[in-house]
Order: sequence, then C-alpha cells, then structure tokens
Amino acid sequence: MNDIRLEFIADSQEKMALLFQAWHDKDYDTLKNIGHSLKSASLNMALRMLAEQYQQIERLAAQHNNHDMQAIIDQLPALHEASLKELDNLFINGLD
Repeated sequence: MNDIRLEFIADSQEKMALLFQAWHDKDYDTLKNIGHSLKSASLNMALRMLAEQYQQIERLAAQHNNHDMQAIIDQLPALHEASLKELDNLFINGLD
C-alpha cells in the first residue's frame, strides 16, 4: 500500500507541474487530458475533493473557460498539498 501511495504522490506532483505548464500555454487538450488522469488517480486514492477539482479542470478545458479555470488553478496547489497530507495521515494512523 505504501508503494501505491508513494507512486501517487510522485505522479501527481509531476502531473501538477505539467498541468500548470499547460495552463500557462493555454493548451486545453493537455489540460483536459491531465485533468482526467489526475481525477481518476485521486478517486482511486479516495481524495474526492481533489478529484472534483480535476473534474472541473477537465470540463472547463473542454469549454476553454479561462475565467473559471483561473479560480481553480489559483486554489489547486493548497488543495493538492492538503490532500497529500491527509493521505499521509490516513496511512500513518492506519499503521498504528
């Protein structure tokens, strides 16, 4: 289980960097694809709030909706970090 958690953390951090680059470049296809991938991975880790934001990114990228996307992008790093801490806490507490 720990290997899966660590793989998720590494993968999500890498994809977050790609997501922000795609946002900077206004590459909506890449935003949509990464949003979808991160949504699925987050759901697999039971991080529903994070998954919902990635689902919004996926939807908004398809619509080229910059205004609403910006609001999500601005809040995403803090939510991502909080979600990873929650995952760590669940894992650590589950081992006790």
